[in-house]
Amino acid sequence: MHIRSIMMSLLLIFLIASLSMSQSMISESFEYPLTTIADLGTASDGFGGAWFVHEETGVEGLAAIGKGFFNYGDLNWEIPADTTHIQVNKKRAWADHMRYKRPLAETWPNEAGKIYWVSYLLDVKEPLPVGNTYFMVKLYYDDGELLAIGKGGGRDDLTPVWTCGSGWPGQSGDDVSNVDILAGPVWLVVRIDMSGGTGVERTFMWVDPDPSAEPDTNTAIVKRNSNMPSGFNSIALEYGGDGPDVTLVFDEIRIASDYADLSLPTGIRLVQNLPYQFVLSQNYPNPFNPSTTISYTIQNRTQVDLSVYDLLGRKVTVLVNGVQNAGEHVLSFSGADLPSGIYYYTLKTDNGMITKKMVLLK
Repeated sequence: MHIRSIMMSLLLIFLIASLSMSQSMISESFEYPLTTIADLGTASDGFGGAWFVHEETGVEGLAAIGKGFFNYGDLNWEIPADTTHIQVNKKRAWADHMRYKRPLAETWPNEAGKIYWVSYLLDVKEPLPVGNTYFMVKLYYDDGELLAIGKGGGRDDLTPVWTCGSGWPGQSGDDVSNVDILAGPVWLVVRIDMSGGTGVERTFMWVDPDPSAEPDTNTAIVKRNSNMPSGFNSIALEYGGDGPDVTLVFDEIRIASDYADLSLPTGIRLVQNLPYQFVLSQNYPNPFNPSTTISYTIQNRTQVDLSVYDLLGRKVTVLVNGVQNAGEHVLSFSGADLPSGIYYYTLKTDNGMITKKMVLLK
């Protein structure tokens, strides 16, 4: 009888541990054949079924499994991922929109003291989405929308910024960050502190936090109160709005009950461990005819402007205007269409500005 009691106790411990493990981490890596997203996936690995269309008026087929469209190498962190991902090609304003949902195998409950983490990879292609364009990963309880992570609608200005909260947050409020959305891939991370259903859930959002250490809530770009009285039991992927010619790529949607489960076991790490300096090198050859090479190094991922000016300060060409990762960059400049003379090339980033002189001799 004693042995049987011990065995029953061990079995109970195993079942409780298994339940906890089932809510440790869920990952959607879109490792499917190249087709549209609807009906993909099964009731396994923490999910309760396949993706399905959740918007009657949406356009099915805009979101499809793709390969080679996500610039994993441009991420601030190296994140092992399958080569497949979700690509969205939104060509028409307002008319092109869709929402997909996928049920979870069980409810992630609202229990006092529980902390949940949600993250995904997103590559925003140029031209940048503007105004009321929206794209997000959402949490639901049945048909009740709880939290939208990405870019909400309701903004009629031309500055896209990250939002977390309502799917339609408007121009300002605690859903709206002051961090601009730039072209290129990012890792979006959200923390949800559960209240037990007796109060509000505190929600925090980061863009590209350090995966090796749990981020400080004081550094979050969004800090808000949410309301999830029963927890959540499904996720959704949604996009639409007024921006035409928008291309987005989604991958690695993850839900975890611990930040380490969200990040460290996946092998996420810094792409570069050595610090770079902010340097603009002298072009070579100099003087040149008609081409020369320009190299520069930037310290961190930032907006880069590299332009060439004549002696009167008139801009004659733009060599770089966009976001680039930290490291060394090399490019060629041709003065074939310019007259002989002295020119200046200027590198501008968030870290400062550097100007060098070069001579074109024909």
